[in-house]
Amino acid sequence: MADNPPAEIQTLIDNHINAFNTQNDELFFRVFGDTAIIVDGIAPYRWLNPNAPANWLADVAKWRENLGVTYERLSYEMGFWNVEGSGAYAVIAGTLTVTIGGQTTARTGTLAYTFSKHGDEWKIDAQAWGRTS
Repeated sequence: MADNPPAEIQTLIDNHINAFNTQNDELFFRVFGDTAIIVDGIAPYRWLNPNAPANWLADVAKWRENLGVTYERLSYEMGFWNVEGSGAYAVIAGTLTVTIGGQTTARTGTLAYTFSKHGDEWKIDAQAWGRTS
């Protein structure tokens, strides 16, 4: 197995991370399938169809405002990935650097994805963040 997944999957991951880091909602929405779910470490912890990505971003905005977050950036290294037919799975090791109330800290975790092929195009069907520090 190569170090990186197929280009279509790698591009989805890169676009997802870049959209999050630049707060580009349009790009963020484009990487997800219509029935995507999101699991994260902020309340309410799980966002389901319909509109999981939009609802998650709205809750992230509230979280940022409530805690006084002024900076947030996720960097990552590819971990494990597998593609079988029209489905795929990948896990990345992430470091979220966040400034809350003037204090900068790094939080590590893993981000697991599932993907599926919709016609000729791959989409993210699920994203789940698991914080490890």
